[in-house]
Amino acid sequence: MRAAALVAGRFSVGEYPDPVPGPGQALVATEACGICGSDLSAVAHTAEFLRASRDSGTTGFLFDPARPLVMGHEFSGRVLAYGPGASGPPPGTGVVALPWALDAGGVVRTVGYSNAFPGGFGERIVVQAQALLPVPDSLDLALAALTEPLAVGFGNIARTEAGPGTPAVVVGCGPVGLGAVAALLERGAAPVVASDPSALRRAAAARLGAHAVVDPSGGEDPVAHCVGLAGPRPQPMVVVNCVGLPGMLNRLLHTVPRGAEILQIGGVMTDDVIRPVVGIYKDVTVRMCLTYPPREFGATLDRLADGRIDAAALVTGEAGFGGLDAAFASLRRPERHIKVLIRPGLPGTGLVPPRV
Repeated sequence: MRAAALVAGRFSVGEYPDPVPGPGQALVATEACGICGSDLSAVAHTAEFLRASRDSGTTGFLFDPARPLVMGHEFSGRVLAYGPGASGPPPGTGVVALPWALDAGGVVRTVGYSNAFPGGFGERIVVQAQALLPVPDSLDLALAALTEPLAVGFGNIARTEAGPGTPAVVVGCGPVGLGAVAALLERGAAPVVASDPSALRRAAAARLGAHAVVDPSGGEDPVAHCVGLAGPRPQPMVVVNCVGLPGMLNRLLHTVPRGAEILQIGGVMTDDVIRPVVGIYKDVTVRMCLTYPPREFGATLDRLADGRIDAAALVTGEAGFGGLDAAFASLRRPERHIKVLIRPGLPGTGLVPPRV
């Protein structure tokens, strides 16, 4: 199959072996695949990314950096075939999937972070058949690729006590942060303040219904802004940190009000320093976030399909396999993009306006 594999820190487009579905697995043809912030981190900080996997005993993100790696876990596509004993939506059905597969030893691997299970930066994907969800006809199949990143935001908010009248702050308005904004609003949280230095991303948060947006590069503190809007409130604040900047968690420990809950979703790839006693004195809860209730994946697909979230408004560019290096470089300047979709067959080495 044609794919773009990570080789020595850059993407190399060529022909790579077709993945073969094993027992209980499905073969899917890629329609579109998003680029995740964790993809940016894995490429820019490969050694740190792998060390964190080893240090935490997390096998799902281990790969051999000396071998070609076909990344991409935010994918949509069409079912091609099934492996032995597997069944699911009929071939030709448009699907999304939680990106996991079992290797021959029964170990869970993450599609796109395994040399054995290539992701959506290639034409073919193998995933566990039970992870597949059919995409409703009301949703463009390419846009369905936003299910995974938005589900991270929705799913982790589902782990909190956020509800009507909960004051909330979201730091970082990429797709995960925007999913968190939408999830908080769905639960009736108020006021919801979104913070991002990118005007493009602040505008997206405002369109979703955020009660206020803040540009932190101008020196405005989103937590203080939320406190000012909320006034005296009996409910503890929920703060969602979706950026991987060293020092941000410590800053939030110092600025959040007493009893706040901080969700740390953004992955800091390097060592960081916090002053725990500040949070202890303020009874702050810090929750490190990776997994979320699996039902939120399907619920987020439903939100996209029925129009509760305008997926097309979040896609700001597209590229083919040859444009991956350019797409990664552009996403490191968040004032230019929110979500870039990789589309197999799209020619060229640059980004183009979205077709969806």
